[in-house]
Amino acid sequence: MLRFFRWYCHPGYQEDIEGDLWERFERNLGAKGATIARWLFMKDVLLLFRPGIIRNVLKTHRMTRFGIVKNYFVTAARNSKKEKAFAILNVLCLTLGFTACLYIGLYSVEELSYDTFHEKAERIYRVNQTFIWGGTDKLFGSTGPAVMDAIMTEVPEFETMTRVHTVDDALVSNVAGGTVNVFEENRIYGADPNFFEVFTFPLLRGNPKTALANPNSIVVTKSIADKYFGGHDILGKQLAIGEKGNEEVFQITGVAADIPSNSHINFNFLMSMSSFPRLKRQQDSWWWTTFVTFGVLRPDANAEIVAEKVANVPGKYLEAFLQKYRGISYREFLASGESWDLYIQPLLDIHLRSTHVIPRLNEVGDIKTLYVLGAVAMLILLLSVINFVNLSTARSSRRTKEVGVRKVLGSSRQSLVWQFILECILFCFIAVALSVVLVKVLMPVFNSISGKEIAFNLINNPALLTVTLLATLIIGFLAGIYPAFYLSAFKPSQVLKGHLALGGGSFVRNSLVTIQFTVSIALIACSLIVNKQVQFWLNMDLGFDRENKLIIQNVERLESSIDAFQSEILEYSQVRHVSYSSGTPPYVGDNDGNFYLKGNNEVSNKISYWMIDENFVNTYGLKLIAGRNFGEGFDDRKNVLVSRSLTKAFGIARPEEAIDEHLIYSDYDKRIIGVFEDINSELHWEQLPIALFYKDEFTSPFTRRELTVTFKEVTSGDEVSSLLEDIESKWQKFNPNAPFKYTFLDQEYEMIFESTIKFGRLMNLYSILAILIASLGLTGLIAYTIERRNKEIGIRKVLGAPILSILALLTGKFGKLLLIGFSIASVTSWYIMNSWVEDFVYQAPISASTFLLSGIIMFMVALVTLSFQTIKAAMTDPVNSLRDE
Repeated sequence: MLRFFRWYCHPGYQEDIEGDLWERFERNLGAKGATIARWLFMKDVLLLFRPGIIRNVLKTHRMTRFGIVKNYFVTAARNSKKEKAFAILNVLCLTLGFTACLYIGLYSVEELSYDTFHEKAERIYRVNQTFIWGGTDKLFGSTGPAVMDAIMTEVPEFETMTRVHTVDDALVSNVAGGTVNVFEENRIYGADPNFFEVFTFPLLRGNPKTALANPNSIVVTKSIADKYFGGHDILGKQLAIGEKGNEEVFQITGVAADIPSNSHINFNFLMSMSSFPRLKRQQDSWWWTTFVTFGVLRPDANAEIVAEKVANVPGKYLEAFLQKYRGISYREFLASGESWDLYIQPLLDIHLRSTHVIPRLNEVGDIKTLYVLGAVAMLILLLSVINFVNLSTARSSRRTKEVGVRKVLGSSRQSLVWQFILECILFCFIAVALSVVLVKVLMPVFNSISGKEIAFNLINNPALLTVTLLATLIIGFLAGIYPAFYLSAFKPSQVLKGHLALGGGSFVRNSLVTIQFTVSIALIACSLIVNKQVQFWLNMDLGFDRENKLIIQNVERLESSIDAFQSEILEYSQVRHVSYSSGTPPYVGDNDGNFYLKGNNEVSNKISYWMIDENFVNTYGLKLIAGRNFGEGFDDRKNVLVSRSLTKAFGIARPEEAIDEHLIYSDYDKRIIGVFEDINSELHWEQLPIALFYKDEFTSPFTRRELTVTFKEVTSGDEVSSLLEDIESKWQKFNPNAPFKYTFLDQEYEMIFESTIKFGRLMNLYSILAILIASLGLTGLIAYTIERRNKEIGIRKVLGAPILSILALLTGKFGKLLLIGFSIASVTSWYIMNSWVEDFVYQAPISASTFLLSGIIMFMVALVTLSFQTIKAAMTDPVNSLRDE
């Protein structure tokens, strides 16, 4: 009953009333005996249970819990105010870690969200096929027009199927009268009438079921509508698409909302499939592989069974096609070593899991990149957490007496653990708040580095906000566990007597510092290897000169004025060469497998080919090793130049022996007049042998052609800009209605490796973050090491120790840890990056010097970080450090 009284009685009255109760009990005990005295005591306690005396139990309970939590945060705030340097270091490190994770999280969400907005996304599959044109073992993301009908006939599990036909860039103009706007446009596709039933691209104007039903119908995006017609209601208006003299007029039947950035199908113009007369003539073609074929599975369909059925389609339908167009059976086709297989791939896998497929509609990402960047972000965050743990345990000398006094006053270990964990959670929430601001401010910079257009709005994204808050709580809890249990374990008897060794936990702390060095050095090494690989690609000997080259595109638009335009360009003193060709590196325009030497049609090879003029060899610096070049004074229409690899492919041992051999292709018979050293135009896979034919032998009047202009090496950037303006004015003189398009050859090669270059930039950024976080952690650790050994430093100085010996004393331990981290990081990063470069045809060697350089960089950063404070401590007057009063 006494415990019950103490529980309900107001603290302000408890002592006085309890004294009175004991006096009454003692009197009753003497007068009435023990049993009655106890009953009367119980009666008094129960009668006192009334308003005015009892405390508000419910309110007190809530206030107690709230008060405890409030006290935790008040204590944390006071400690942070007292230890400003510690608080700033911890918050700064955690902020950098959370910033890295938050951006990579946003980047990953953007990548993983591709094509998820389609209502039937989980049931849509793309049909891939063997890359029948050779040169790579990859698959092709498009098929011939006949494939869809064959699959629909043989695989009833498909609910419906549709195709997207890719069209080259073209001139587009409005046909509405008034001012005619002519633009060079890209992302022009054709589509079957049921396209909008398969994919969820909402139409702002028009009927999605009929928009692509009729010939010469076209759907445009809102941006295109605004560009050509000023945003007015444009249904029924017309656009002309095509080159001068070969335009087709299309009627606008729909306006689609602008395509989301996370769509791998990204069109500006969508023409009806019936607008292509060639499709009617070649509906049975399996070779015209410009059609991306999609199918929607029925809800109850089994994808594995469907994949097997699709794989069986070529064996049934290719027989008639091969007999008609190649005069061989399907069995003979397979016996020749070739294959023609079909596969299905989920729509949601296309963007990130298509590195084995050559895309047709858009560039793809790589899920491995997300894994690597996610791992890097986690490692950066790990470095931040390690810093928190290290600094918290290192500064334990400042918290020992606090812990001792709290325990003496009755605090349990559990309450102390929660205090330290809540302190860490508080730091984490402050860091997350700062990182949110930092990401918001730096988002344009991040987008520039990654090439993305990521929007960041945490408040309007409840899912992201929830994940961020939960992640903050979990990370704060995990980061605070070790410091909490370590600090709360101090025994008050030892602490208050001063017998506890200060700054303990050195083994764990040293292990964590080693992890920091390992992660930092590994990230530096990986970043160096990525950059080295890119530079290797950009600087490797390709067998031709790619410097100072301007590529003027679509010169076929000048028609008969091409020669005059070329002659006027040559008049500039800054121009060395001008060459005309059907294509330029890094892209080979055409290739085929039906090339053979005259007299031996049993041996055929796949060969890439261009049409060139007599200046091409000199313009690109090709090295002739046998025969001659095309030249004036010769009729070279029946001649051909070939690469050394082509002669080897046909078993010709010496280049000279190939001269006067005849190369047969279809109905063309070409005499070999020259052999040049191999060049590497394609860098993503092995280069096919190359044949160079004279001018427009295989091209139609509308085939794309280009001029290559080589500037003299001394030409400055200002001169090039001025020259471009002059060349454009001459272009307008010959064809004022066609846009002047150009590019530089070195920029084209950079675009090939754009994704790897962006990946390298992100690696560079996170390597810098890792170095910064590690240096901040070392700054805090060495500061507390100096503080703990302050008197020792003073005594050593009094005894004559030089500054260098004191510097070695304070930093020697970190040198050993750095060496251990370097050893682990070298092995780990070599294994990871060696697996990464194996995917490339042309690989930069991974040398030991790269790992040595990464270790030296980390060593220099650590040395600078540690030296500043250690030298300052070593030069401090020992009188100041040894004074007690």
